[in-house]
Amino acid sequence: MTDIHKCVMQQNKKSINCIEEIVAQRLCHRCGSCAGICPKGVIGLDDDYYPRGEKGVGECTDCGLCVRVCPGISFSFPGFSRRIFGREVRAEDTRGIFLKAFLAYSADPAIRRNSTSGGISTRLPLWMLETGRVSGAFTVISDPGHPWKPRAVIARKPEEILRGAYSKYPACSMNHLFSEIRNERGPFVFTGIPCQVHGLRKMEETNKSIGDRIALVIGLFCHSCLEHQAIKDMMSIYRIDERMLGEVCYRFGKLPGYVRAVTRSGQEVYLPYPQLPPGKYRPNAKEVLTFFFKFYSPPRCRMCIDALSEFADISVGDAWIKGWQASDRLREGHNLVIARTERGLKMLEEARDAGAIVLDPFDRELMMTSHEPMATMKRLRAFHNIARAKRRGRPHPDYGFEKSFTMQERTRAAMNAATYFAADIPRLRRFLFYILLSRPGRYLIGFSFFRRRVVVALMEKLKLKMK
Repeated sequence: MTDIHKCVMQQNKKSINCIEEIVAQRLCHRCGSCAGICPKGVIGLDDDYYPRGEKGVGECTDCGLCVRVCPGISFSFPGFSRRIFGREVRAEDTRGIFLKAFLAYSADPAIRRNSTSGGISTRLPLWMLETGRVSGAFTVISDPGHPWKPRAVIARKPEEILRGAYSKYPACSMNHLFSEIRNERGPFVFTGIPCQVHGLRKMEETNKSIGDRIALVIGLFCHSCLEHQAIKDMMSIYRIDERMLGEVCYRFGKLPGYVRAVTRSGQEVYLPYPQLPPGKYRPNAKEVLTFFFKFYSPPRCRMCIDALSEFADISVGDAWIKGWQASDRLREGHNLVIARTERGLKMLEEARDAGAIVLDPFDRELMMTSHEPMATMKRLRAFHNIARAKRRGRPHPDYGFEKSFTMQERTRAAMNAATYFAADIPRLRRFLFYILLSRPGRYLIGFSFFRRRVVVALMEKLKLKMK
């Protein structure tokens, strides 16, 4: 039994103290479920979205709801797959259970053009709001006071949904917003990353009225969140005054895009290496985020096994599909959309029939090979880290099943986990970050991604021409 479970069982320890223990043991996702379910409102969030006791913490009634809905300590994949899909998912099923898959995009050219990929996660909630199917949508916008920082809001107007069009990678709480709509009937459309969806599903199980107010759950693909310190360190290294920023876009332009900031005066600054003139080599957004994650991936993200939001009604992400990466058609803006439940499939088909979105059926067999190695490696790395935590007697999440490793998988997982060696050593990671963000550092980055950017893309193009 871990210290976390002992904490929960201690009758003389308040529930809020157990939540603080979960945070201290680095098992908190920062999903906000504990704050959203608390009937007394004694759980708030700090600047990094970790839960904390608010004033009046003495009002905690020890109902235990905050601990029961926490997906950081446990989330039963077999149990919730039986409840939602009627059958169990296996540890090897990294794509999850689904009915159909599509390549899709918004039929509104402006939304498609101004979104990260195909704009489905923007257009679908917008259409549901415009047609009266929902009274609001959970979405993430840029914090007006800190443009680099994501902030979750309930969007009640079309323009508010449009503000959430671009991807935001730093960690963000979402489920605390349920306390805001506690007295509203809704319904609402929920869009979130896997851990937030897990928290929502546990909240629904605990309080049926929460599930009754959600018309649709849209899950986003997720490799990992970023610690806020990553952006703070980058701004410090480049001496960027946060007060001068007007907007930060982590995926500007189509696949794969670039990280771009816009100052309040309208000047565009591409990151990293803002000193470089246009036309010079710089890493694209996918490459930048790859090495950002190596240094600034939160500990709990490295023990998460869900890459494709397996418990949403609809899962949406980039169309990173083997055999398609070099396709010019995808660069026009497409999403890979996975319909997992009948409710999700019905909503997609209604939106298509209404002319809001375009759906192109995607082959099921090809779907089963999509997002490789991201989905598989995320799961292997997580189970590797969980096994290591068990051996050392440290707290770890419980997913209701375990992964049996082949020797090859064990080696791959250990090697991948080792690349995160600096993530838990702040001084070391900042030093290495400084080196990579220096002028010579861009050549190291370029060399690291040369094969992926040039050789792999060339091979994919040749394969497409031969078909």
